[in-house]
Amino acid sequence: MKHKLILSLCALCMAGSALAQQEQVKTGWVFTPLPNLGYSTDTGATLGVMSDIFYYGDGSVYPNFLHHLGIVTGYSTKGAWYVHGCFESPALIDWARVNATFTYRQAMVNNFYGFNGIASPYFPELDANPETATAWYTNRRRNLRISASIIGHIAGNLSWMGGLVYRHTLMDTFHLDRYDSDKTLFMEYARTGLIRNDEFPGGSSLEGKAGLTFDSRDVERNPGKGMFAELYILSNFDTEYGKYNYGQLVAHFRHYLTLVPERVVFAYHLGLQHQVWGEMPYYNLNELATTFYPFEEYDGLGSRVSVRGIRYNRLAAAGYAWSNFEFRITPFAFHAFRQDFNFVLNPFVDLAAITRTYRLAEQMAVIPTDPSRPLYQDRKLPVMVAPGIGAKIIMNTNFMMSIDVGRALDPQISDWTIGMASTYVF
Repeated sequence: MKHKLILSLCALCMAGSALAQQEQVKTGWVFTPLPNLGYSTDTGATLGVMSDIFYYGDGSVYPNFLHHLGIVTGYSTKGAWYVHGCFESPALIDWARVNATFTYRQAMVNNFYGFNGIASPYFPELDANPETATAWYTNRRRNLRISASIIGHIAGNLSWMGGLVYRHTLMDTFHLDRYDSDKTLFMEYARTGLIRNDEFPGGSSLEGKAGLTFDSRDVERNPGKGMFAELYILSNFDTEYGKYNYGQLVAHFRHYLTLVPERVVFAYHLGLQHQVWGEMPYYNLNELATTFYPFEEYDGLGSRVSVRGIRYNRLAAAGYAWSNFEFRITPFAFHAFRQDFNFVLNPFVDLAAITRTYRLAEQMAVIPTDPSRPLYQDRKLPVMVAPGIGAKIIMNTNFMMSIDVGRALDPQISDWTIGMASTYVF
């Protein structure tokens, strides 16, 4: 049986080699309008439109690009809708790379699982149960984000980075027929003071960041080798209340290793986001810091853009460490409709840990309105683990659609989750 499996895998790779043609160099503008079809366990099915516009010039930089503009809109069956635009260019100015994004996202049914991960107990029977009219882990979130960043070359693969992000976040209880919007964990946190009165409706902030990046990837969007690392300090200034100012240390290390040329890549990512001074408002706990925002959804540790296989927003704390490990296996490639395609499988294991808790002493001391629904449980889970598998269709190296399916090993953290995205997680 073992020998048959090995022979079958070899035959599949040989068939893929026969189907694959030498990828054609792209020049000028490449425009790919497509329907935005997706699904997420947390937001439901998504329908919208999307387009990636790449400019390759004379093709000498391909498969990298000179300019990229991405536009996507979507509406999900669980009441979220968004519009997102991004622009990135290593060639707009001679001495630096520029990035800019605009995002507005409204989530009528947003996940809220409390503070500090597994310290907040999860009761599955309370999660969107129409029989009891309860959607205990739900609130409403509206978020506007505008960002700009610049990366300037220092020497070799080392660069400096600076950026600004403006955020305006509105928080509220949800409004859905057949469910009691007052019976939620979010409102219980407000009643007991874990969420304070002045921060309850959300707020605005201006974020500045500065640091270093190191980039030795062979291909930017779909690397087969090299490293991409970031280290920077982030300062967030509260423009709404003037009191929730804080700073974070952010570090990312991504490494790509080709095991079989054009067939198998091993990739991993190590991330850290840790508050080092000040006080964060609760509505910014799930904001994932990054140099550039390729997704409309870049909040919530646990989701398709951070730790796959864990519920969106399941981990809310003042500091996180997480990692992603995966094999990127290309069993076959093909040419169709004048485009080059690769089919990729990526088995993965993602891990996450809380490095700094948030209002834990208050959470432990609070007396809930209903004793059958405690707000704290004395459980320790130093590292949360979620294995899974994903699949990708990649067109012309830079455009891809992906789906990832995973599940946390501890059911208190997550059951099966499904997420779709238009790029790799890292």
